[in-house]
Amino acid sequence: MIPALLVLSVALLPQADKIDPRVRRAMGKDNQVDVILLGRIQLLDGHKGFRRFCKKNSKRKRSELRQETLRRLKEIAATEQAEILGALGNPDGAHALWIINAISVKLAPDAINKASKLEAIKYIYPGSAVPDAGAAGKVSQVLEPAERKSFELDGRQVSWNLKNVGADRVWSKLKVTGEGVVVAMWDSGVRYTHEDLSGNIWINDDEVPNNGKDDDENGYVDDIYGFDFGRMKAEVTPDPGGRPGVEHGTMTSGIVAGDGTGGTVTGVAPRARLMILKGSGRDAYVAGRVFQYALENGADIVNMSFSAAKLGNTRGLWRLISDQATCAGLVLVSGAGNFQRNQKIPVQMRIPEGIPSVICAGGVDENLKVPRFCSLGPVEWASVKFYEDFPMPKGLVKPDVCGFPGPRFPVLAAKDEGYVDPNTNIKGNSFSGPHVSGAAALVLSANPEIPAWRVKEILERTATDLGSKGKDTRTGAGLVNAYKAVKAAKKIKTH
Repeated sequence: MIPALLVLSVALLPQADKIDPRVRRAMGKDNQVDVILLGRIQLLDGHKGFRRFCKKNSKRKRSELRQETLRRLKEIAATEQAEILGALGNPDGAHALWIINAISVKLAPDAINKASKLEAIKYIYPGSAVPDAGAAGKVSQVLEPAERKSFELDGRQVSWNLKNVGADRVWSKLKVTGEGVVVAMWDSGVRYTHEDLSGNIWINDDEVPNNGKDDDENGYVDDIYGFDFGRMKAEVTPDPGGRPGVEHGTMTSGIVAGDGTGGTVTGVAPRARLMILKGSGRDAYVAGRVFQYALENGADIVNMSFSAAKLGNTRGLWRLISDQATCAGLVLVSGAGNFQRNQKIPVQMRIPEGIPSVICAGGVDENLKVPRFCSLGPVEWASVKFYEDFPMPKGLVKPDVCGFPGPRFPVLAAKDEGYVDPNTNIKGNSFSGPHVSGAAALVLSANPEIPAWRVKEILERTATDLGSKGKDTRTGAGLVNAYKAVKAAKKIKTH
């Protein structure tokens, strides 16, 4: 018999406390304000709710948990959202989420005050304008169907960073390469036609390429390889501009799953699939859309190589979204950031890397020393409404584990073939995160049914400890060790 999931409703707040200070400041006499209305009932209630869920379901199969949790999340959203919108006169332009029970909408000040009096509203956060769903737009290139072969080195070079996290030993000794795992790359777009990536791109088989229709009726037109949630377009290639020859999302994708077709294996999990997602890394509503899409389309991991600062209480909204996505089976990974030089602790680590359920990847160089740009912990949560935990000076210990931020290992070039090699100056913890996402992909390839939060536990427990003994605020639990992590994953039984 499947145990019931934990669902809690929360205590009511006084009206004044339900309106975030940033929303209050934006409420001029006639201003329309973008807000996110958080419903009273959620799957989880605060930090204790996530811990209870994990403890209760630690031996459950991830596939069963996903199915059950998605159903329950959608039931919760349906319970209150119609009531909330009806009480507000069914305003135009409202966009609902189910990953959390929330609605993004633009309201006048009197409507915001009215919403704050509703029993079904827990809190009113600042929001942002949401583009219309289902906008037309073709992908620029359609991949030719090709036979997918098993991964073989075949004389290909393996970069030193992959050897140092034990990836090559996982492929050769444990025969695990990431097969069966989908990693969603939430980034700036990916050159999916690159020869080292094209064989590993996730394809939505229920959508007909470039016919201008929403064939699978999921609300997104022509979403063949993923979607751009900022523009509501199907095109997911890199945005123009930036540094010449540098494509952020292409490089991070190569570290997860570059298969070495061009001669050098750059990917920790060279047979994982890559789902390409785009959208603002500051917007909590976009985060909800991204995670919903990833969950409904079979993604196992989301790699997030970005940092959002100065979010105030909205950090708590991000945390709720991330915790509930983790309960539903997504492993969330983020680089620690590159702010050691110009930000004081505890603000060096931001969102999403500062969230407890998100795996935060710090960085070390080839000598296993922390570069001067890599962000350090701890992280503070005591000031965030509905959480108020991890007070300073101890705070939340982050990073969780480390990868390699570069430079001096090859990354994929901003064209359909080739590498930036030698790579003398491209670096950042955007690269540390994909090392950890790749290791997580190997873990789930070896044992697909491990609950998402247990993947984080395995990676920390098997990491190669660095610096002071135990988990610390410079290197976390240590350098990720894919070989030990996969061996440990193979021993875990779920039911």
